[in-house]
Amino acid sequence: MRFFSRFVMGKASQPASQAAQSHPVQTSSHPVPKLDRLDKQLERAARQKRPLVLLVTMPGCGWCDLVRQDYVQHLARDQDKEGVIVFETIQGGLELQSYRITMVPTVLFLGVQGELAERLVGYASRDFYGAYLSERIANARKKFA
Repeated sequence: MRFFSRFVMGKASQPASQAAQSHPVQTSSHPVPKLDRLDKQLERAARQKRPLVLLVTMPGCGWCDLVRQDYVQHLARDQDKEGVIVFETIQGGLELQSYRITMVPTVLFLGVQGELAERLVGYASRDFYGAYLSERIANARKKFA
């Protein structure tokens, strides 16, 4: 995906407590929109023939902050150019119960028919996260081709 090539990955992975301290939440001028109604956004995604990329987080999750700031905020800013619809939500909502999310951060790639690509769970490696995210977005977009 084009936007990932513009970023140089920083330090190696660090403990979540350090990650949260070095990457405060929502410092970007392009915050990730919060999900209001999943059904409404899935219908929008179907109309626009674009996958819904949904970041699932929890308050105080340092790894969630890293994924949001290093990847998802940029994706949200460029979502029209990238051909996706981007939102963030908190784990535990009734709308997401059927997705059985057990770990955060989790990124889902959704359409009205369900998950369009393999979900991205956790944050194991800065070195490869952007490539994994790009690959899954490309796979999800193929479902609309």
